[in-house]
Amino acid sequence: MVFERLVVIGLLMVIIGVLLIFIATVFSTFKGTSESNIETGGILLIGPIPIIFGNSKPLIILSIGGAILMVLVYFLFSRGDFL
Repeated sequence: MVFERLVVIGLLMVIIGVLLIFIATVFSTFKGTSESNIETGGILLIGPIPIIFGNSKPLIILSIGGAILMVLVYFLFSRGDFL
């Protein structure tokens, strides 16, 4: 019962994430100029190990905070205290 809810919540989060990326891409094509400065940053989680990348210091710091939060959530779920 609980696992079914988690699957549905996970699927909804993936769909919402893909939609947000699509909408941001559409808006950036209309707003962008030929001299736009694009900054990137992100997290790749392999198990509990985060790999952080980016070319902007503020986005890397934000990614580090997100990675810490995701690792904490991972460990809480892996202990079984949330279920």
